[in-house]
Amino acid sequence: MWFLGIFFLARHKTGISALQFQRDTGVGSDQTAWALLHKLRSGLANLPSPLLKRDAEADETYIGGCRAGLHGRGAGKAGVAIVVERRDRTAGSARLSVSPRATPAVLTSFVHGAIRPQEATVPTDAWGSYTALRKMGIDPRPQKGGHGRHALDGLPWAHTVFGNLKTWLRGTFHGVSPKHLQRYLDEFVFRFDRRWKDAERFPRALHCAIDTDPFPYHRLMAERSG
Repeated sequence: MWFLGIFFLARHKTGISALQFQRDTGVGSDQTAWALLHKLRSGLANLPSPLLKRDAEADETYIGGCRAGLHGRGAGKAGVAIVVERRDRTAGSARLSVSPRATPAVLTSFVHGAIRPQEATVPTDAWGSYTALRKMGIDPRPQKGGHGRHALDGLPWAHTVFGNLKTWLRGTFHGVSPKHLQRYLDEFVFRFDRRWKDAERFPRALHCAIDTDPFPYHRLMAERSG
């Protein structure tokens, strides 16, 4: 069962939901399948994350449905920040992080921790929080057309990755809880960064599963909401 879980996590293009994994393998219950898959995802967070260089687009989006009684930017959805490398004809590596508040401190800390400031330029949208990057010696380079109909003009790869992420979450899981969203982001980035390295993904995921600390079900359920 564990090897099958690692296979779906590492090699299957869209991963697998707990319900589908339970149906396909016959494991005791969808709760058992859910815990097994989340334990495997938890190991991915321990993988080294090389700092990004070149042009690295930075942006943020919101995932999930609106919550009743909440209004304004995001309207209670889960915030997600991205930094993704620009390459000639495609995106390079990406970093994704749950970002409940798109404040200058939160966004600049995430961006600064994901790049090599001396080697990367950082195109962003016009959201004012990114101007604080200048205090860290980083030029945010706001792009025109960062939102709406012309969003792809300014930050093409950030919006493409966000679109792929949302399609994956809706198509495979039909939505996920903000409480566990970061592990789904880690799974997405694991496959995205290695999308041309098919043979590498299974052994890397296997090593992560072996090396990670125990993550019992009660700890999974006790986590705070994202």
